Amino acid sequence: MNIFRLRWPIEKVLRFSPFYLTSLLLSFGSIAIVEDQALAQIAPSGTHVDSDLAHLSYHCTSESTNTGQARKSPNVLFIAMDDLNDWIGCLGGHPQTLTPNIDRFASSGVLFTNAHCPAPACNPSRSAIFTGRAPNRSGLYDNRQQMREVMPEEAIVPAYFREHGYFSAGSGKLLHYFIDQDSWDDYFPKPSSENPLPKTFYPDQRPVNLPRGGPWQYVETDWAALDVTDAEFGGDWSVSDWISKQLSRQHDRPFFLGCGLYRPHEPWFVPKMYFEPFPLDDIQLPLGYKVDDLSDVPAAGVKMARNRYFAHIQEQDQWKRGIQGYLASIHFADAMLGRILDALAESEYADNTIVILWSDHGWQLGEKEHWQKYTPWRAVTRVPLIVRVPPGLSSALPAVTTAGSTCAAPTNLLSLYPTLLELCGLPGLKTNDGPSLLPLLRNPDDSNWPHSSVTFLSQPGSYAISGERYRYIHYSDGSEELYDIETDPHEWTNLADQPTSKRVLESMRSVAPERFAPRIEPSVESLAKLTWYPQLGDVDDSVDAPPSKPEGGPFPVHFLNQRKQDVELFWMSPAGEPKSYGTIAAGKPKQQQTRPGAVWAIAESETNRPLGHFIVGDRTAQAVIPAGQPNVIVILTDDQGWADLGCQEQVTDTRTPHIDALADRGVRCTSGYVTSPQCSPSRAGLITGLYQQRFGIDAIPDMPLPSEAITLAERLKPLGYTTGFVGKWHLEPNILCDKWMRDEIPSLVNKPRRRRRIPWDHIRPFSPAAQGFEQYYWGAMTNFRVNYNRDGAELLGQMEIVQDDSFRIDIQTDAAVNFIKRNHEHPFYLQLNYYGPHTPLQATQAYLERFPGDMPERRRYALAMLSAVDDGVGRVVEELQMHSLLDNTLIIMTSDNGAPLKKTKPDSPIDRDAGGWDGSLNDPWIGEKGMLTEGGIRVPMVWSCPNLLPQGRVYDWPVSTLDIAPTAFKLAGGKTSNDQTTIRGTFDGMDMIDRFNSVQIPSTRSLYFRFWDQAAIRRGKWKYIYVGAGQRFLFDLESDAHESQNKIKEHP
Repeated sequence: MNIFRLRWPIEKVLRFSPFYLTSLLLSFGSIAIVEDQALAQIAPSGTHVDSDLAHLSYHCTSESTNTGQARKSPNVLFIAMDDLNDWIGCLGGHPQTLTPNIDRFASSGVLFTNAHCPAPACNPSRSAIFTGRAPNRSGLYDNRQQMREVMPEEAIVPAYFREHGYFSAGSGKLLHYFIDQDSWDDYFPKPSSENPLPKTFYPDQRPVNLPRGGPWQYVETDWAALDVTDAEFGGDWSVSDWISKQLSRQHDRPFFLGCGLYRPHEPWFVPKMYFEPFPLDDIQLPLGYKVDDLSDVPAAGVKMARNRYFAHIQEQDQWKRGIQGYLASIHFADAMLGRILDALAESEYADNTIVILWSDHGWQLGEKEHWQKYTPWRAVTRVPLIVRVPPGLSSALPAVTTAGSTCAAPTNLLSLYPTLLELCGLPGLKTNDGPSLLPLLRNPDDSNWPHSSVTFLSQPGSYAISGERYRYIHYSDGSEELYDIETDPHEWTNLADQPTSKRVLESMRSVAPERFAPRIEPSVESLAKLTWYPQLGDVDDSVDAPPSKPEGGPFPVHFLNQRKQDVELFWMSPAGEPKSYGTIAAGKPKQQQTRPGAVWAIAESETNRPLGHFIVGDRTAQAVIPAGQPNVIVILTDDQGWADLGCQEQVTDTRTPHIDALADRGVRCTSGYVTSPQCSPSRAGLITGLYQQRFGIDAIPDMPLPSEAITLAERLKPLGYTTGFVGKWHLEPNILCDKWMRDEIPSLVNKPRRRRRIPWDHIRPFSPAAQGFEQYYWGAMTNFRVNYNRDGAELLGQMEIVQDDSFRIDIQTDAAVNFIKRNHEHPFYLQLNYYGPHTPLQATQAYLERFPGDMPERRRYALAMLSAVDDGVGRVVEELQMHSLLDNTLIIMTSDNGAPLKKTKPDSPIDRDAGGWDGSLNDPWIGEKGMLTEGGIRVPMVWSCPNLLPQGRVYDWPVSTLDIAPTAFKLAGGKTSNDQTTIRGTFDGMDMIDRFNSVQIPSTRSLYFRFWDQAAIRRGKWKYIYVGAGQRFLFDLESDAHESQNKIKEHP
């Protein structure tokens, strides 16, 4: 007989269910001793509690215990849909809707026909569901707030289940655009990304059907039938695929499986097959639509209803198209649900899994002249809720939920948390504000249900109460609405002012919430940043900002002046006239109420010199006035594989704390790409922002970069930037450039390559100095062409050649830091191209000693070189901090291509095989330098600029080194046309600032690659490769990171 001791405090012991403790004891042995006095309250049946030592004895011999008699913990499948109202067949919300899978699921469980959301918006509703806290208790009322700022310690449902022995996994949107990674055992997409939305195919040109009416309009309000398959579309298909695989695998613990289907959330883009059942000419308007339906609604309700969307949609003749898009999106979501239900039915968990289906809130499509959510009416608050509990699964519900039964009692999604705890035998939580639905699951026709359902609006004191027959709406100004749902299901007639309603009103008021926690405003740091449009001008210049087009309700924008001088804030009138709204002191914030479409210009207080402007979008934000034009530092490593940063969480032997800190202060791009798997062409694309093929460059022999190519340095110099270059250039002619030699130095063409010597006068026109860099420390290894000394304060009179046998990484760091010291008083651009971990491998003993232990020697050298690079990044950051420049400096760290693995990563001696494996790793991708598989072109990439970019964000959508030049150029104040936001035509890349700051799924972009006889396209989650004589491959990178499953026959 085994004995073990549980040294747990009483608080922790009491949180565990008797079943879980019993299971724990069974797994360890026959006797447990818990050193506390708690167990008398929780001891399972058949245990003995010794009151002196609180001995909990559970005899687990084959003679005394039959473990098969113990009831197994139920599994839970928790399925959320997004923005789905009652337009499902079993609720009859629209006669044309097609939801066969929802309907068949309803026929197998209990359908709650009077279920309502805790709040008519995603964030407060989902936060309430997952924490069990009502909005009026938590203070979380709207989408602007941050759940973890309001409730930092609250255990959400999956975390609580984990504490009680469950395996908790999830996929898709369950919380409001974040995952809460510490609450889950597993998640798809990767939980550390905190991005719950998988790759989804969206049109590259948007909007498709509904033109933007102005900045007040949510960017995703649009609809279109896409010519793609479900798998090609991705999104919810990928979620359903991942969930189905979870259901098909073996689990050694009971599971809580959360599934978030994003449709029918906007945009209503789905494969065209889901549009086909809904011909546009046959579309019927919403059953609840009535002309002049706001005539008896109080002013607070009218203001809430008329939000411009519906009027704009009507003006654009898009009403029926919008309804068609919503029906198609519901049909698509239903099909994805069907895949999951089928997977469950075919699994071993079909009979021991509780399934709950719900939507976070509904949606209006013209009823009461409203389009969207956020309102108190039934079209938004009433939601699908279906619960199925297999027979004999839950001790709290011994009988099966009657298949196909309905419950008309007023219920709320706030009840899901406590209901699940009861069904699964877990300890209840006092913080759960909703009543358990267990009585209604036992008897759906229970007429003694004493509860009403409350939906809280964004303004504390405003709410809607749903009873069995009546619905009551109360606004914070005291105005009211009352509807008899039995006779008026669409709420067309407000009874609040009728004398006969007095008794009902009193009854509804008697159950109204009385306490409202104050709204906890989001921290300024958590808000998205408005794009800064700099204006480069003189004191006498007028403000160059567009006129305001204000539309929509007011909200605050937080201005933060990072300059050392006071600035003046101007509102641009619709006529284009600036109106002063006072000054913002140096280094100080200012909160300003504003509206969507407003334009706010900034000028120096003393001189009135215009500095730039912001354009307000559709929500509250922060507007950071930079200290000046942002500095730009691009840090490029050489042949570094994707895996070799600590923040990538791919390998455990890498030490890059300074670069990891850079990622914490910025954006880590998990899908960062170069334009070529080889040094020179890749660098040509980065430095110009254009595909290098535009200059006739596919590979190194096609060099040099022609002088007519305009580099980023040449674009920034006219904007007042000092430009500097350090390290390996590799864009000049070299001994492999046969084509160039035939034209320029034909005498060298027939010489062996080892005997070719290109004269300096032929190299000079292609040097950094000739391509826009004023200050340079140009060189890769020991020979450097410089116009400043790495420890000197002044520039040299002319270029000098320096021989330096020191460690090359440290040399390059010294030169970079020296450049910053000398130029910190004015905006600068520094291109820092480290020559490492490219072979020949080199490191000092001090760096090598950081990596003891058994490993390939080439790996040790690569890690040492990357550690030296990381130290260099730390020194660069330290120098920026010394001059208070870090927050206003765009730092981009990346590599020029993947690591050369030489197929088998041979660990040949360091002093031999100069072209061998450089010790770096491309994991988890396959392939290497010289290949268009992911290992050759997917690289580590970090962007940081605290003034302009979010901090700590993981960005999973494709980003290219082509994007560096256009982003830096625009931030510096560069313009490429009369429309200052347009960069296409000048660059092949795109400005990434808005994309990094947005939480929405971006339009699908295409990235193109060509190298020797290989060509590739990355589009959405798909990767197409063409190799040699007609070999074609198509890979789904989201489910097949190793590019091993060719889908070309399935998706020709």
